[in-house]
Amino acid sequence: MSNPLLVGVDVHRKTNTVCLMDSQGREVAPRFTVDNNRPGTETFIKRIAQQVVAGNFDAIEIAAEATGWYWWHFFQTLDQDPFLNRWPLALYPFNPRLTANFKKTYVDLDHSDPIDAFVAADRLRLGRDLPAPFHYEDRYFPLRLLTRYRFHLIHNLAREKAYCLAILYLKASEYTRLKPFSNVFGAASRAVLQEFASIEEIAAIPFDELVEFIDRKGKRRFPDPTENARKLQRVARDSYSLPEALQQPVNLVLGMSLKYITFLERQVKRLDTAIAHQLENIPHTLDTIPGMGPVFCAGIIAEIGDPARFNYDQAKVAKYAGFKWRKRQSADFQAEETRLTRTGNRYLRYYLCEAANRVRMCDSEYAAYYERKFHEVRKHQHKRAIVLTARKLVRLVVRLLTTNQPYQPRRT
Repeated sequence: MSNPLLVGVDVHRKTNTVCLMDSQGREVAPRFTVDNNRPGTETFIKRIAQQVVAGNFDAIEIAAEATGWYWWHFFQTLDQDPFLNRWPLALYPFNPRLTANFKKTYVDLDHSDPIDAFVAADRLRLGRDLPAPFHYEDRYFPLRLLTRYRFHLIHNLAREKAYCLAILYLKASEYTRLKPFSNVFGAASRAVLQEFASIEEIAAIPFDELVEFIDRKGKRRFPDPTENARKLQRVARDSYSLPEALQQPVNLVLGMSLKYITFLERQVKRLDTAIAHQLENIPHTLDTIPGMGPVFCAGIIAEIGDPARFNYDQAKVAKYAGFKWRKRQSADFQAEETRLTRTGNRYLRYYLCEAANRVRMCDSEYAAYYERKFHEVRKHQHKRAIVLTARKLVRLVVRLLTTNQPYQPRRT
C-alpha cells in the first residue's frame, strides 16, 4: 500500500503555513511557517525531503488553496524541482469553497493559518472529489492567461455599457425605447450623444441639417438617414427635460463613459489578435465547427488543456465546466426543477456557452436542438436552452480534441 506524506499549506502573500500529516491523520511534525518566496520555498523543500526520509514515506501529496495568484509560483517551483521529484509528487490546488465546506464538519474550529493548513491536509487525506493535479504546461498556460484576461475585459465592458445606459436615461429618457439607431454605441449614436449638450438642441436643429449630420457621422452607410432623423426628433420631443444645472455633469460623465467603452473595445480587439496568434502554436480542429472562431476555440482549449487528464471522458469535462444538475428527491417526492450547480471552471463554462450560442446560429443540428429545449419550458427559456446546447457541444469538443479529426455534420 502507498504511504504518502500529506502536506497542507495555507498560502498568503508573505508566508506559507505548513501542516504535515500521514495517511492515518496523525501529524508527523510540528506545524511551521516559511516565507512565500524563493528562499522560503527552498527551505520548505528541504524540510519536506527530510520528513519523507525520516518517516519512510514513498510519495508526496501537497494541497493548498488557490488564492489569487499567491499559490502559483509556489506550486510551479515545486512542480519543476528535481530534488522533490525523486518521489511521486502530486500538487492539488484546492478551490477555497472545498476547504470551507469541509471545515464545517468540525464542531468548533478557530480561524487561523495553522488550523487552515491542518484542514487542507485533512481534506487531502479524505481523497474524494479532488481537483486535477497541477502541472505547468508551456503550451496552454500562455493562452489561458490571454483568454482569462479577455473574460475580464468583456465583463468590464458589459458593466460599463449598463452604467452608460443608466446615465443616458437622464439625458434622453426615450433614447433606448425609440431606438433612433440600431446600435446605441455606434459611431453616429455616439456623435449625437457627445456633440449635443441637451436634447433640446436636437429638437431645435433644422431637419435637413440633422439628416446630413447623421449621414456624415454614419459614413454614408445608413439606407435611410431621414428615418433615423425622424426618430431622433421624436426622442427629443417625448423625453423628459433635464434641469440646466445637471446638463454639464451628465454630459461629462456620459462622454467619459463612452470614451472608456471605446478604449475597452480596442483592448478586446487587440487581445483577440494576440489570442489568434498564440493559438497558431496548438494544432486543433475545433475551428471546423460552424461558428467557432479563434477566440472561442482558444478559450475552450486553454481551459481543457490535454484531454488525457480527463481520461478523454466528456462527462468529466462537463462536470469540470460546471454543467451538472442537482437532483432533489426524498421518499416518493422527485423535484421537477433541477438547478445548475454553478461550480467548476467558470471560464470554460463561459466560453462553451458563448460558442454554443454561435454554433446554434450556424449549424442546423444544434439549431434544432436549441429550439426543442427552448420550447420545453416557460421560464428562463434562452438561458436554459443555451446551457443544454453547451452541454451537447462538450461531447463534440472532446471528440475532436481526442481524434484531431475535422467536424462532419450528421447526415439527415
